[in-house]
Amino acid sequence: MKTSVANFRSFSILVIMAFVTFSLNVVAQGGAVEDEGFPLVLIFLLPFILLSLFGVVWMILWPAMFVWGAVFSGAKVERMHEEANQRRDSLSKRMGREILNSIDGGYRTDVSSAGLVHANGVFGPSHWHLMIGFVNNLIGGSVTVFQQVISAGRAEVMQRLREQAEEDGWDEVINVRIDTASMTPQSSNTRNTVRGVEIFAYGTGIKYE
Repeated sequence: MKTSVANFRSFSILVIMAFVTFSLNVVAQGGAVEDEGFPLVLIFLLPFILLSLFGVVWMILWPAMFVWGAVFSGAKVERMHEEANQRRDSLSKRMGREILNSIDGGYRTDVSSAGLVHANGVFGPSHWHLMIGFVNNLIGGSVTVFQQVISAGRAEVMQRLREQAEEDGWDEVINVRIDTASMTPQSSNTRNTVRGVEIFAYGTGIKYE
C-alpha cells in the first residue's frame, strides 16, 4: 500500500510538472498569442488555477456529502435490506419454495443437469458510518453500523444468486456458500482510502428431471 501511495504522489508531481512545462513552452513560443492580446501569464497560471478550483470544489463538496451520508445513509441501507427481502419473498412465491440450500443434495437421484451459479456485489459504509464505527471502537463492543451494511449487502447478494438461478433455469441451488473479501485492507496507511467489502455467493445449480 505504501507503494501505491508513493506512485500516486509521483504521478501527481509529474502531472503538475507537465502542466508547468507546457505553460513555459507556450510562453516561449507565444509571440502570436501575445499579439492577439491574450495574456501569456494567464496561460502560465492556468494549471494552478485549475488545481485551486478543484480544491475549492472539493472543500465544499466533501462536507455536503458527509452531511448527506449522516442524514440518508442509514435509511438507504435499511431500504436496500428491505427491498432484497421483498424480492426474496416474491421469488419464493413464484417458485413455491426457497431455492437456495446449504446441503449437498445427495438425497436426490433425479438430477438431469448441474452447473455453477454465482453472484457478487461490493458494499461499503459512508464516511458517517466510518466515524460512528471509529467512536464505537474507542469504547469497544459490537460495531452495529458496520453490521447493518454487511447484513444488507449479504441479503442483496443472496437475492442476486436466487435471481441468477431463476434466470438460468435451475430448480434449486445446493451447497450454497458465501465469502467476503476486503477491497482495501485496513491499516494505518489506508486511512484516506475508500473502504469496501466484496461479498461473493455461489452454489451448484440443479435441474431435476
